[in-house]
Amino acid sequence: MGEFVGIDPLGADKLIRQMETGKDVLGRTRPGLEAAIAEAGPDWAGRMGVTAMHRTWAFFHESQQDLKWRVDTLKRMVPTQQKGMLTATLPFSNQTEAAQAAKKDAAAITEALKHHDEYLSRESWAEVEKAMAALKGRVDDPAYAAALLAALGPKTFQKLFRDWMNTQAVGDRRGLTPEASKRAADGPPGLLGRAFASAEGSGRLGPEWQKMIETAPSDILTTLVTVAPQSGAFLTRVATNLLNRSPNSDTFPTDPNWNLYNLAKAFAANPEVFRRFLAEHPNEAGVLLDANTIKSSGVPAYQGALAQALDGALRPGSGQDEVRERAWITVINSLGAENSLWVGGAIGTFPNSPISRVLAKHIGPILDKLARGQADKRAQEAYKQALADGVKNPPLPPPHLAPRAPWNTLDPEVSARFFGALMQDPAAADTLMKLGQKYVEDMDMGRFNPFGPDNYSAAAFYNYAARAGALSSLLLSGSTHAEWSDDQYAEVLAGNLLIPIDYLDQFVPVNGKIPGTGKALMLDGIKGRLEKLITDYLDGKTPDSADAVATKLVNLQVDAMIESMKANGHGAPTSDQHNTLTDAVMGRMHGALVNALRVRGG
Repeated sequence: MGEFVGIDPLGADKLIRQMETGKDVLGRTRPGLEAAIAEAGPDWAGRMGVTAMHRTWAFFHESQQDLKWRVDTLKRMVPTQQKGMLTATLPFSNQTEAAQAAKKDAAAITEALKHHDEYLSRESWAEVEKAMAALKGRVDDPAYAAALLAALGPKTFQKLFRDWMNTQAVGDRRGLTPEASKRAADGPPGLLGRAFASAEGSGRLGPEWQKMIETAPSDILTTLVTVAPQSGAFLTRVATNLLNRSPNSDTFPTDPNWNLYNLAKAFAANPEVFRRFLAEHPNEAGVLLDANTIKSSGVPAYQGALAQALDGALRPGSGQDEVRERAWITVINSLGAENSLWVGGAIGTFPNSPISRVLAKHIGPILDKLARGQADKRAQEAYKQALADGVKNPPLPPPHLAPRAPWNTLDPEVSARFFGALMQDPAAADTLMKLGQKYVEDMDMGRFNPFGPDNYSAAAFYNYAARAGALSSLLLSGSTHAEWSDDQYAEVLAGNLLIPIDYLDQFVPVNGKIPGTGKALMLDGIKGRLEKLITDYLDGKTPDSADAVATKLVNLQVDAMIESMKANGHGAPTSDQHNTLTDAVMGRMHGALVNALRVRGG
């Protein structure tokens, strides 16, 4: 018979910890005390105190177990984040009663299953489901769930799943479809899944159940994490095990792989677990994100389910920053790997990818990390080349430019290919462009005058200029992988080139700044001329090489900036200042621009 209870879980957890502290004190005191009593013999006063200590330790221990059982049951019966008192009627008055009921129910299920194996009829299976119905309202009790699973054993437990699939989801040979998953959650598999979650989440399962993860068929494991919310530790173990299995290990490897879809949906329901999975299991996460995995899954909805999981895991501000950043690095390394099929190969491209769009939407906060990596690499390469050329005073890399850990482990070439993967989707490419422009605008470089007497301001300006140019360089490199028409490519390429130049009027004194409308017209005019230079090259209307066209594109923007300065009464810069503008703002992307033109122009 059940019992109505009201418990404050936080208060109960505190009391359990306090009793554990009391047990520890008694446990450490008791041996020495007993030894002292034995040594003192009849001279010891208060001999009955030892018995009291034994009883107190036992009282704490039994009370802990009972209270923890009640709290665990209540938390599963009333899933809520609210603080304070939770109330419910527990299905059993104590753990002994729960275990006895579980053994009885398990025996009935086993007997019905044995009968079904003999007749294999709808009627015999109906008897199994009838026996399973007794689990309703009971499986949230961890003591009941653990005793039930112990009585059934892993073999019978799996057989119940398999027999349900064979009778209720005959065509789903590689994981349940969403419709079948819903029926499973509402039927016997859902009861078994909740029982497993209750027992496993409270640490009551034996080692044989941990071994089940290694041997159970993929569809049973993904059904288990689909029909009921499992612990993060269990979901992670299931994922790592499944993603390390050979694709041909399934009985029907050419069927639509709903196992992948169901795993992604389970991760989408638990963003924190998926975030840590991405951060701590890069190889297995790479299988989930692999272009060939996505294309060959046979389930178009898989990409959307994975995008939903990525949305929760990588959303800015979610979880711990350090974990989220490592998760991002895994994603970037996966999509931007050297042989990544996201950016080429026989399987085609991803022009309408929800994954690309989610990643582009959330990438804003890490653009600076990627830009720093590219800028520092270019600066280090320039420094080493100058040393090799015998330059006595080579240009030092701008101070405070290098990315911090863990971003210093990311190869800028990988970042460029990652951008290329995203930019195959026009909507994602547009989002990246806008975020790139915002990144440069938020730098507010007008605070620092590169030509003033203040060395700090000049250093800060060149640091920011290097990062702005580096981001454009990454976007330019990525754009070589995009599947666009020549006109689309010219427009995007021109937009990338305008990212660094867009802020240059900011270091002009406030009273000389270009009015907003005038600036917009100026930039539109520059962009039109940039696009014409690019399309003429792509259409073969100019004999110029990619290098010559890139130089013209750079000079066109610097000339436009100088004209705007002169128009505002500030005069033309000196030759040295002219070269400084060209190098600091645009020169850092010249190589990437040349390569982009060569690749696109053939």
